Amino acid sequence: MSQMTLALILFAVMYVLLLILSDHRWIIALTAAAVFVALGIIIMVGMGADFNLAELFEAMQPSNVLMALMIVIGAIIGSGFVGYLVGFYPIDSAITAGLCMANRGGNGDLACLGAADRMDLIAYSQLSSRLGGGIVLIIASFVFSFWLH
Repeated sequence: MSQMTLALILFAVMYVLLLILSDHRWIIALTAAAVFVALGIIIMVGMGADFNLAELFEAMQPSNVLMALMIVIGAIIGSGFVGYLVGFYPIDSAITAGLCMANRGGNGDLACLGAADRMDLIAYSQLSSRLGGGIVLIIASFVFSFWLH
């Protein structure tokens, strides 16, 4: 384990001991501090502890942003239309097959479905993420290989 992990575990153990052994109001201040530490850990886990914002800004070229935007819009429109043709609700098929295929996996599935208030479609979005994402990568590798030559 890293030193930061050990320090956070030690902090959590001391905090719990203080809660058990003490009855003072300054515990509220420690609770607030623990919340901020927990939020920091969550952000570091989500973004990576060695996240470099400079690399992110370098990758935010207009061509990259436009390509990502067109992939997402194409996935939404295509899956909504195909869903409509086969008798599904177009919005549900656009969300599960389109957005959940073009996001960052299970975490993105939860974000998309939570924002759309359609958490009951989580099983379909997981299928879309795993199968659709792989299919898109295979197709994109062929298309980009033709564009590069």
